Amino acid sequence: RENMYRRLRSFVVSLVAASCVAATADTARWNVQTRYGLDAKGIRQAISAARAHFAIAPNDMVILEFGEGSFWLEDEGREKGTIDLSGIKPGPEGRLVFQGKGMDKTTLVFADNKHALYGRGVHRVTFADMHMTRKDYTVSQGHVVEVAPGTVILDIQPGFPTPDMIFDHLSDQGRFLRRYTDSKTDPQIIVQNNEQISWTHCKHLGGRRWQLEIKPKRKVADYSKGDFIGIKSKHSKGDAEFDGQTYWFFSGSDILFQSVRWTHKSRGVFRGGFEKVQFVDCVIDRAPPINGQAPCLATPGGGPQIGQPNDPATSGHLVKNCRFIALGDDAVAFFNATGKISDCYIRDSFVRGILVANAPQTVLENNTVIRCPVQKSKDWRFHGAKAGSHKADPAP
Repeated sequence: RENMYRRLRSFVVSLVAASCVAATADTARWNVQTRYGLDAKGIRQAISAARAHFAIAPNDMVILEFGEGSFWLEDEGREKGTIDLSGIKPGPEGRLVFQGKGMDKTTLVFADNKHALYGRGVHRVTFADMHMTRKDYTVSQGHVVEVAPGTVILDIQPGFPTPDMIFDHLSDQGRFLRRYTDSKTDPQIIVQNNEQISWTHCKHLGGRRWQLEIKPKRKVADYSKGDFIGIKSKHSKGDAEFDGQTYWFFSGSDILFQSVRWTHKSRGVFRGGFEKVQFVDCVIDRAPPINGQAPCLATPGGGPQIGQPNDPATSGHLVKNCRFIALGDDAVAFFNATGKISDCYIRDSFVRGILVANAPQTVLENNTVIRCPVQKSKDWRFHGAKAGSHKADPAP
């Protein structure tokens, strides 16, 4: 009789527990602007509330809703990222969602003093239907006035930043020049005889005229008077934790960017064995024209960097149906990362359109890559990867 009582009590406890789980497996929708205020402090409070919610109902979906408008997220806090997701880990069925009204309706404007998105040990997070950008232009351009050993003199186009304005004094890397077609509406990178040239310092000569020092010091750039030059200067040393990346994540799994657009700055990294990174229907594009002149470059850096050369192997990644235009570096890079890049349109990247390094099982399928190369490690084709209808057009 005592054993029967114990079994009955255990059954009732299990039934009550199951009912509680079913009751709490729900969706919580919070309007960030009305509930917390749509600024850096308000977003931080919303994330804290989500942590507390998951502690009680780990399998819920918590949706942080962002309304229409442009929101300035200047952040003087001590956190390493304006949106810090460290330790977010809902239950297996739970998820934290940052939901905008559309990439042309909700704009988050981040400052450059820290990462826009940051996190260590981040799991099951979505960013959807929004535009992420920076306050100021991050690239420049101008026409060649004169070349000499070790120097290029340019007239910067009206309204564009001066070389000194985009110069990163904390880094000695990532400053390069390349020629573009002289178009007001759609400058395109010139493929033939147009290697990137490194510049190291700049000097104002008066008006809009600037002298750029190039290296090696005796080099004479293969430019002619009037050539149209795009100027980039990365604002970081690569993937350091303290640099102001678009996103910086270390360890975790299952992050999705759905219908997100980036301008001015787009490079981000996933380190430390981060699994299942997905970019679906996303866009990286040029910012609006200045005085009717479209910029040569959309950003000074590249796009998603999934892994780095010495990171552990990861899997489950997807970059699908994305449009990446005129990036300042590799548009997509997989390092030791297995997944699929498909149905993407990539053109005029300053370096490569797609880089696949030490990822022999990665599938490239039905991508269009124009005026930027696809680079794969030597063993890529011999370990089951499929090119599908992938095509690359290097022609101008």
